[in-house]
Amino acid sequence: MKRSIFIAFIILASVVGWIGSGQFSNDVVAQDDSNENKEIVTETKKSYSQDSSSNENQEFTFSVETKVFTSSLIDQSIELQGQTIHNKKIDVKSETSGNIDSIKFARGDKVSKNSEMITISLEDRNEKLLSAKKDLERLSKELILNEKNRENLLRQNVERIELYEIEYASAKQLIDKGLSSKSKLSLASFNLANAKADREDIKIKFESTLANLEAQISNVKSILKNIKLDIEKTTIKAPFDGIVSEKMVEETEFISIGTPLFTIIDLDPIKIEGYLSEFDVNKVSVGTKAVIEDSNGIKKNGLISFISPSAETSTRTFEITIEAGNKDLSYKSGITTKIIIKGSELKAHKIPPSILTLLDDGTVGVKAVDNNNKVTFFPTKTIKDTIDGMWVSGLPEKVNLIVSGQEYISIGETIN
Repeated sequence: MKRSIFIAFIILASVVGWIGSGQFSNDVVAQDDSNENKEIVTETKKSYSQDSSSNENQEFTFSVETKVFTSSLIDQSIELQGQTIHNKKIDVKSETSGNIDSIKFARGDKVSKNSEMITISLEDRNEKLLSAKKDLERLSKELILNEKNRENLLRQNVERIELYEIEYASAKQLIDKGLSSKSKLSLASFNLANAKADREDIKIKFESTLANLEAQISNVKSILKNIKLDIEKTTIKAPFDGIVSEKMVEETEFISIGTPLFTIIDLDPIKIEGYLSEFDVNKVSVGTKAVIEDSNGIKKNGLISFISPSAETSTRTFEITIEAGNKDLSYKSGITTKIIIKGSELKAHKIPPSILTLLDDGTVGVKAVDNNNKVTFFPTKTIKDTIDGMWVSGLPEKVNLIVSGQEYISIGETIN
């Protein structure tokens, strides 16, 4: 019996001690001594409810937690993955037919523009060229001779016309004096008319001959040009500086027009293809500087040379191309590359995403406490996301942000 009374006394003492400790108070204050940038403030929000028996009002107190954030300069550089591609690549094909006389390269050789790569047998091309030249020379002589004959015949015709004009004038004078018959005048007039008609016939005849000769000369010149071009095509040259990646023919092999001969690739400048997100595409432009780095740690400086005007349908990303000098050919085509696009520095604050607040009009921002302990609102713009926080702009250099309890208070209220 005494033992039961003793236990009851201990329980009663514990209850009285708990009540006396003030744990039923509605005032709650939290404190974090581990972070000196944090400041805990208590805001009193009053809501009144009517008690049916006592008609008394009850006051509730809530606490909010704030933390001072200071801006930092962040690099807005964009980092993404890309792949190298060649600057140019072409399969060189034969433009004529014949047997291959010689091949002056091996697969993997570096070659210069216009260097001789393959020679094809000339066969009878030189004989055709000589024959065409002789035909052109003969026709050119005929053309000159035709012009000389025309000039001679026209000169003779002029002399006859002058003679017949004199005879016609003399006969007319004698008739006027009554010393000659009209038959002589008619004969002189007939000879003069024939001489003038002969002049027109001479012009027409030689113009026709001239046109025929000129047509033959034009045809022979065309044949001559084609033969020369065909001879030039027997020597295949490198179209640009590059590396021979494929060799498709061997010496003595007969090839026709369109036969693939070799493949040449140009790696200088090297091109890097990557894809930008919708968020980043407007941050760059053609000419923006970029740094590329391959898996071996080799870095090169480049410039953006192309930005796609439309997004990829499936990924909603925009293709970009970067060009970088590659005279040492250290970058090959088809390797994975890290791309860092240079950006400007910007003042921003690193905050936890959980403190963002959305206003009724859709504005995203954060709530803060000003020097007068009033709750204010700052719209923010997201710069970039990281694993441990979000970088935003739009805040003062130093700002006291509410990091918990912001849902219980309104903009413009004063906290204690």
